[in-house]
Amino acid sequence: MTTAPTRRGWTVLAPAAALVLAALCLRGPFSAVGPVLDELGDEYSLSTGALAVVTALPLVCFGLVSPFAPSLAARVGVHRAVVVGVAVIAAGVALRLGGAPGLFAGTVLLTGGIAVVNVLLPAAARAEYGPRSAGVVGLLIAAMATSAGAGAGLAQPLTALGGSARIGLLLWIVPVVAALCAVAALARARRAVPLTETTAPSSRTAILRDRVALAVTLFFGLQSLLFYALLTWLPEILESEAGVSPAGAGALVALATLLGVPASLFVPPLAARQSSQTLVVLFVSVPTVLGIGGLLVAPAAAPLLWTMLWGIGTGASFPLAMTLLLLRTRDVAQTGRLSASAQTIGYLIAATGPLAVGLLHEATDSWTPGLVLLLAALAGQLLAGFAAGRPRLVSQRA
Repeated sequence: MTTAPTRRGWTVLAPAAALVLAALCLRGPFSAVGPVLDELGDEYSLSTGALAVVTALPLVCFGLVSPFAPSLAARVGVHRAVVVGVAVIAAGVALRLGGAPGLFAGTVLLTGGIAVVNVLLPAAARAEYGPRSAGVVGLLIAAMATSAGAGAGLAQPLTALGGSARIGLLLWIVPVVAALCAVAALARARRAVPLTETTAPSSRTAILRDRVALAVTLFFGLQSLLFYALLTWLPEILESEAGVSPAGAGALVALATLLGVPASLFVPPLAARQSSQTLVVLFVSVPTVLGIGGLLVAPAAAPLLWTMLWGIGTGASFPLAMTLLLLRTRDVAQTGRLSASAQTIGYLIAATGPLAVGLLHEATDSWTPGLVLLLAALAGQLLAGFAAGRPRLVSQRA
């Protein structure tokens, strides 16, 4: 009597489980690098400048590789393209074991695979769950946030377990291979779902000429800039301006990033239930305003509060940006193309944030200009978000 319902429930849940496993591999393999940079420098005989390049490569690779994900999916189907992306991540993780050249080449390879899966997971979720995919996207984003926290938090324990930083990084091959098996099984059970469902053909850049698509792209890019800029420099700001110890500053930032997990589960369904998302844009932006404003005006007064507000605001903005990819598009094909454009342009925009804040600090010996710049970027995020949140769809021709 219970066999059929159980089988039906598993049929509904299995695709989401496979996609969540893939999402759990999208941040940890590179967020694990920062906490063991000193060890990697010793093991691979790399300078500080060379290590800085290693940490900058992921965002650049995200931006450069993302445009090609829809083309891959158009050839082999969405699910199979996700399998290819996860397989590339596995190859990149393994390649990092091969000395300094392997570290650089493996980083490029694994972040290229991550870029493909980043772009196509929303389209795969839409292919599986249709109008109900917003909740699944929330689970995927929560898995990404968990992956980021796990990568940073487990870096030192895995290094101790493996006896070296390079072996600690290699241990990420275990969850990646598990995810590869899961998405491969899902792909075998599905017919190819290509990104060719729109009624009119579109060039790779046509979607960027659409105002709705451009607003979503700018919102994605600016919220990413605000997250990665302070992810990079907030520990130093807390140490120099608020008197927090290095260990305490790292713990505060790690805790703040984990706030993205509940936000990822709460924001997508909330946004999907609204005809317009402009109020949600305002709701997720206010904590970031207060957090950056507090760091600017009175950093030592409440460093825990300012850091948590930044974590809440940026942790909620990312799932909203991903949800807008679904809500503003007409079908799986358009979702994939908008996801590619938003992540291509968005991550290249985001890559300028850490660089600009660092250069401003080096030029002025103060964090104030960088924080003011971030407030200006936040104003741009609000404007773009208000435009993206209006109840309109990307043009059918885009």
